[in-house]
Amino acid sequence: MMKLKFMAVIALVAITTACNEDTIDVGQTLTSPTDQLEMLPATFTATSRTIVADSVLSRSTTSFLGRIMDPETGATVSSEFMTQLHILESFELYPDDNVVSREDGRPVADSCRFELYFSNPSSACDTLATVKLRLSELEKPMTDGITYYSNYDPEAHGYLRQDGLSIDKMLSYADQSLTEERYKSSSSDGYAHFSYIPLNDEYTDRQGNTYKNYGTYVIQQYYDHPEYFKNSYQFIKHVCPGFYFQITDGYGFYSQVPEIALRIFYTVNDSEKDSISSANFPLAGTEEVLQTCRIYNDKGIIDQMAADNTCTYIKSPAGLFTEVTLPVTDIKSGHDNDSLLAAKVSFQRINNSSNSKLTLDTPVYLLMVQKDSLYSFFQRNKLPDNRLSYYTAYSASGATSNSYTFNNISTLITSMYNAYKNGIAANPNWVARHPDWNKVVLVPISVTSSSSSSITGVNHNMSITSTRLVGGSDNPNDPIQINVVYGQFKK
Repeated sequence: MMKLKFMAVIALVAITTACNEDTIDVGQTLTSPTDQLEMLPATFTATSRTIVADSVLSRSTTSFLGRIMDPETGATVSSEFMTQLHILESFELYPDDNVVSREDGRPVADSCRFELYFSNPSSACDTLATVKLRLSELEKPMTDGITYYSNYDPEAHGYLRQDGLSIDKMLSYADQSLTEERYKSSSSDGYAHFSYIPLNDEYTDRQGNTYKNYGTYVIQQYYDHPEYFKNSYQFIKHVCPGFYFQITDGYGFYSQVPEIALRIFYTVNDSEKDSISSANFPLAGTEEVLQTCRIYNDKGIIDQMAADNTCTYIKSPAGLFTEVTLPVTDIKSGHDNDSLLAAKVSFQRINNSSNSKLTLDTPVYLLMVQKDSLYSFFQRNKLPDNRLSYYTAYSASGATSNSYTFNNISTLITSMYNAYKNGIAANPNWVARHPDWNKVVLVPISVTSSSSSSITGVNHNMSITSTRLVGGSDNPNDPIQINVVYGQFKK
């Protein structure tokens, strides 16, 4: 078994460095006479088609916000999100008696605001475009037991408080209401663009109690019910279920929102410093609490793109995937007693022909996963295991330029064939009952890694990306090829 694993590495090198008739001699030149192992190369053709994603699991460590007009199709693409706020278990404020800001003998907040920090915008955006953002208070907390998909409508499901906090704010990627000095200080912290949403109007809670502003409501809840601030669960349940952010008007803004914070300011008497000063504390939307995106795509145009059989599409967010049918039985036919050492497949990207200055980014990472495991893969927080699921990055240059290459999917092909062989042995109608047994799906993903570069998380890509791949039933280009190498011991 160890020898076959070693030979699989050699076979992988062979199909990576040569895919022509010269590879016939690779097995003879890389093995010793005592091994008596022949490596037999072969090439097969795979087929593909575009499938509509409809919706994807909406679970991410960061959110996306915006609405644009797709420069390729003219279709509207938008993203909205719900978020909860996180409370550290060590959270505490100054003692009540130290708070200088007071009205009617009670501590109050001087001011309060939401802070949204933006990463680089989509390349399809106009950074000067202005859109209208609406922040709405949630009526109830999101539920851990619910699987939220990108088509989940929180308003239709009663999540928005009808008489609750609702604030509109004009928003652009470069917030013109902020000073140049403030931008410079934020940029030094790693954020060049952000926006503030003030929450300084009078606020009324669910019990009808009125407060100077939303920050005052939070502060007085802390002093009246410190048990509500022991952890995020208690805070979300009793104080703040969360907020919903949506674009209600305008086009041209779309960005990842890696940092979200509700920041509350109040004045305190610091007895240690013997001085009166301004203090503040942030409550952040982080990966410890729920954040979910709602994605909207123009279904009519998405369906038109999926019907184009001259190519296949990869489009995010929640747009289009490419389904690939692998020639499993062809690959294994006549080779039941041989080992499939390597199987390499590349998907060539078709360059964008648009002359528009605004373009859609090319997806960076693609996941290859069995079609019948597509939903469970993300629901169970799985990672690519290089056995039944794989991921690869777009290659812009080199031997596999302008393509996505999966270097060795031999284990997947062997697993599919074994399932097929065992299935039809038990039931002649097995294939009819398992029509997707030899199909995989290419999905655009975002990848998180540890400091050691090992993958720690895989999620659906919620940014705006799009590309066309060679394939489809009316493919005018060269077919999708799978280059394989068998290992066969000489008799």
